[in-house]
Amino acid sequence: MSKVLKWWLVFCLSIVVGYIAHIFGWTWEIYSKDTTKISVLIIALYLISSLFVGKLAYDQSKNQGISERLEVAWFISDTMLTLGMIGTVAGFILMLGDSFANIDTNNPETLKTALTGMALGMSTALYTTLVGLVCSQTLKIQLVNLESGKE
Repeated sequence: MSKVLKWWLVFCLSIVVGYIAHIFGWTWEIYSKDTTKISVLIIALYLISSLFVGKLAYDQSKNQGISERLEVAWFISDTMLTLGMIGTVAGFILMLGDSFANIDTNNPETLKTALTGMALGMSTALYTTLVGLVCSQTLKIQLVNLESGKE
């Protein structure tokens, strides 16, 4: 199977998984719970860079040099991981920032408000990490396919 077809298979599977996630409401869940919207940036970066890898696979099949552009794609996959970790730190900052400042232990409403803010920060941290890891790993699968042996 050619590298372009392998890339196409992984790309189409990504789109199908994204569609299934949308049907089950996971995309809205991630969008609404990630207050930083870093996960949206990661997904957009994944789609653009995946198309870029597809172009690299096509160019390689036409015996054109891709080595310099391939390094850019590897950098982008690491950038997705980094953005996921930045979202994790931002989520922890949101979680711990002002959560304890206005707590009155005699008033259950302030405890409820603090816990709600902490939950939102924690969901931001976890969702950005998850999206960063999944998108980065899927792009790396495409890149390993591109670098592997002969057609």
